[in-house]
Amino acid sequence: MDFKTRYQLKLLSSELSPIEKVLNNELNDTQRLLSQNENWLFNPEKWKSLRHILIMNQANNLKAEENFRKACFLYKESSISSSEITEAFQEYVRAYNQLTSLYLIRRLNKTVNLIVYNTENEIEEVKTLGTPEIDSTTCLARLPNGDLFCFGNYELSGITLIIDNNHRIRLLPSGTPCKYSSAIYYNRNVYCFGGYNHNSPLFLSSRFNIEKKRWFKLHPMPLKDYSCNSVIFNGNILISGLKNTNLLVYSVYVSSFSTIPYSFTEHIAKILISTAERLYLIECPNGLIYESGIKDEYNWDIIGNSSIKSWTAQVYSSYNKGVIYIITDIQPRYYKFDLEKRQFINF
Repeated sequence: MDFKTRYQLKLLSSELSPIEKVLNNELNDTQRLLSQNENWLFNPEKWKSLRHILIMNQANNLKAEENFRKACFLYKESSISSSEITEAFQEYVRAYNQLTSLYLIRRLNKTVNLIVYNTENEIEEVKTLGTPEIDSTTCLARLPNGDLFCFGNYELSGITLIIDNNHRIRLLPSGTPCKYSSAIYYNRNVYCFGGYNHNSPLFLSSRFNIEKKRWFKLHPMPLKDYSCNSVIFNGNILISGLKNTNLLVYSVYVSSFSTIPYSFTEHIAKILISTAERLYLIECPNGLIYESGIKDEYNWDIIGNSSIKSWTAQVYSSYNKGVIYIITDIQPRYYKFDLEKRQFINF
């Protein structure tokens, strides 16, 4: 029985997860279009929606996608076996699960735990990391290979490290001493914005090059802020903060900031979420929910009210199957927001 037939049988027997069903449909379309002699596999626009499903805002690193596309092509040419394409498929799903999971650091006395929430299966795991000098004020960024980049702590040491897939710690050169910064991966760099040092928010703006293992200073942010949240959109980085009412846009290629003059609520955490076509901002606690087009970031519509009741300084979100998943540093607490129904769902 060939690969396509086996997966069609699995699909009929409902053994496939939702993401596998999506990938299975994409594979069928790929095979159909290849049979019509269309070079569909290597047309980036054709893979736009699938790319976003798989790797969210980290669209510059396409290793899992490229491997799967190549496997599809080679399978069509009878150059590889069904087991090899299945392996590429499984790698694809693993990458998806890693990059849509939620992560949070919790410190109890001297023991540090990494909380991992798999949004695909809605299962929480707690991993004990030992005693690295990180805590709930440490900011996190997911790397394309599934590693976690960590920066900052309550002691203001500027600690920087990576937690790999086996939960081992690799120390890196320290950055600016701070806590409550933000971190987001883009194009082989982790960009960090804002933070808190002693009694004041910071203008902090820097990037850490993963390959060179070095920090580089950027132009300072035009506004001091902390507990920032950031997403990638249109090759730029959109940044929200707890202190200020406006959003900032950092242009990666010209290394400059601009301001979106829309007044959100002051002194309240603002969660940013990016999907393939839309941007969302959720205020907490008890704030509003806003929506904007991915290419219309200057115009925001209010679409609902947030039910996140606890004030929080560190918050992380992920998008999966039409649902926004949120984890805060209080307790911790989980929240789900259904985009179609435009309402929060109780766990």
